Amino acid sequence: MCASFQSRFNLTQLVKLFAEARAPLAFEGGLPNIEPVEEVRPTDPARAVRALNDAEAELAQMRFGFPPPAPKRPPVINFRSEGRRFGNGPTSGRALVPVSGFYEFTGDKYPKTRWLLRGADAEPLALAALWRAGPDGDAFSLLTAEPGPDVAPYHSRGVLPLPPDRWADWLFDRVEASELLIPPPAGTLVAEAAPRPGK
Repeated sequence: MCASFQSRFNLTQLVKLFAEARAPLAFEGGLPNIEPVEEVRPTDPARAVRALNDAEAELAQMRFGFPPPAPKRPPVINFRSEGRRFGNGPTSGRALVPVSGFYEFTGDKYPKTRWLLRGADAEPLALAALWRAGPDGDAFSLLTAEPGPDVAPYHSRGVLPLPPDRWADWLFDRVEASELLIPPPAGTLVAEAAPRPGK
């Protein structure tokens, strides 16, 4: 289960990857400036991709985490995927969150060991997510499932990086969620210890 992630990629990479995945990015307001971020945490702004129409996607800035369901509760940053149907609508829908890696923690005592899990091919990952409109702006939550073999040593739940050949199916709601939201096979991700600076 992911509570933070890394966003170290550039716009040229994303445009190329999403074009190759048959989900080309359109920029109606002009090209955005994307700064690399070492760690995106709950409530931070981040980029997410969602359907703009039936054949194009947009890279939108949103907040990481749905608003809390009750006062004094934390934002909803992870959302269980099992047994649910997800579609697109005017105020909510499917999304992909591009990341260069995501963090997991192990250990029973503070400070816990921080691990960065990234794609074995060193390309950006696209994590399955949901987005929702809200009075304070749009937000997204990352979908989770039982962990795949690469994540299981680090957590009992896992986010869902989708393979590029399924990005368009997910974004444009062409395939049932149950067929797409499957943990990746062994060897998709690699983990490396990622202590915070000064630790």
